[in-house]
Amino acid sequence: MATTKIPALVQQVDRSLNRETLYNFDDEEPFEGKEYNTAMITGHRWIYSQSYKREIEKLIMMAVNQGVKHFFCGMALGVDQLAAEVLIYRKLKWTAVLPCADQHAKWKPRQQSHYRKLLTEATKIVCLYPKYSNGVMQARNRWMVRRSDLCLAVFSGDPHGQGGGTATTFEMAKRHNLLIYQYVPHERKYIILQPIHKQLSLF
Repeated sequence: MATTKIPALVQQVDRSLNRETLYNFDDEEPFEGKEYNTAMITGHRWIYSQSYKREIEKLIMMAVNQGVKHFFCGMALGVDQLAAEVLIYRKLKWTAVLPCADQHAKWKPRQQSHYRKLLTEATKIVCLYPKYSNGVMQARNRWMVRRSDLCLAVFSGDPHGQGGGTATTFEMAKRHNLLIYQYVPHERKYIILQPIHKQLSLF
């Protein structure tokens, strides 16, 4: 029954696709100065418990205190959607960056319904591709990294653990010299990874 509403979402996304998406990812000018206006969010999909929202909210408010005014959220299951809930609750401006219009196609009906509800609260929706294909998830992550001044990461940091796309995105953010605020779930601590690659632990 939930699937009957999916075409309406696709139409909404396609309108955003035509208006918002830039397919040439190599033409952006580098950020200037030390201002932090935009932040992207990345994190593990296996973190879906509401009990993590407090830690995610702290990361987001740390970014706000740094001067961030707009957030990019990839809307995957797990950390992304928990972060979207916090952004909505805090009435912050954010863009839902969808890798493809059918990102939610194989999710459970309850997950699809929640996804659609979150999207109605986004400040803006950007969709990179109309259908899933190999590489669209990585393209989404690259899109966010290239437009962000700061990265918020809920990441274990264990290369032998459940890193996956989060680990790849984290390394991409480091290579682009972003300021990174990281929450390490298993150690329950926050880390600041500065552009000069100096780590500070927050206790």
